Amino acid sequence: MGRSVGYPLRIILVFITLLISLSAWGSTVGLLVDAPSDQITAFQKQLNAQLPKHSIELISVPQLKSLDLSSIDKWLTLGPNALNQLLSQLKPKKAPVLALFLPDAARIKLSAEYLQYFTTLENTPDMVKQLALIHALVPQAKQVGVFYSGQYQANRGELDLLAKRFDLNLHWAELKDPLDWDRQALKVLADVDLVLGVNDDALYNTTTIRSILMRLYRSGKALIGPDKGYVRAGAVASTYSGIEETLMAAAQWVRNEHTAQPILNNPYFNISVNAQVARSLNIVVDDVASLVKQVKEASDEK
Repeated sequence: MGRSVGYPLRIILVFITLLISLSAWGSTVGLLVDAPSDQITAFQKQLNAQLPKHSIELISVPQLKSLDLSSIDKWLTLGPNALNQLLSQLKPKKAPVLALFLPDAARIKLSAEYLQYFTTLENTPDMVKQLALIHALVPQAKQVGVFYSGQYQANRGELDLLAKRFDLNLHWAELKDPLDWDRQALKVLADVDLVLGVNDDALYNTTTIRSILMRLYRSGKALIGPDKGYVRAGAVASTYSGIEETLMAAAQWVRNEHTAQPILNNPYFNISVNAQVARSLNIVVDDVASLVKQVKEASDEK
């Protein structure tokens, strides 16, 4: 009798052990790209280093037609074409998909076309971190100018409330012509301590940024943001999420359970500072790592 009970028990224990070992191994992740390159191979190697329990398979778009898609548990796509090709062949909700380096226009188009069953990793600096950066970098600043074009769309009331959490007041002005500022724009510039750049390509671009920065320099006002590229051009500082932060966020997404969220804001970020411009405006930046820590703590609290 004892033997007849013990045998099934051993079978159950072996089965449970097998399930645990399979679970510990992880998933097969397809990293879909248009075509392999040295940079993409390096990206895959770094992703493998962060996900040792998972299998990261580099797949190019031409390989999709001959691939058994059911063999892939999760997908990471690089760029809009790779995502489009995958969604055209992948049955809805058969495997979670995280889209990397996807422009807003492509995200909107593909979301409408495929009824949004993928998640986009958003690397654009969010306003919480940018406002936290202002608060940490220039704690005495209270009045912040925000210039925008006629094409800019945002919930200004929501951003005003968000700024007040950092004891900041936003002053808005439409900048119709960066080469010829009207009276209202000049009044806002005179009344504020510094300027917050927003994600507005119609205003902030390679054609207009020089004129905007020259106007701010003459007024002794710093520009924060809108992204890392503008820091090189002459903005004082900005938060940003680059390749390293993208790798960390993608690895975290693979490891964790997924929710059907259309956009995943990258929780990992760094800060770029133009030390020369900061000094010219009497803004002291002693340690960027310490500044990152302050911004993270402040933004997490909000």
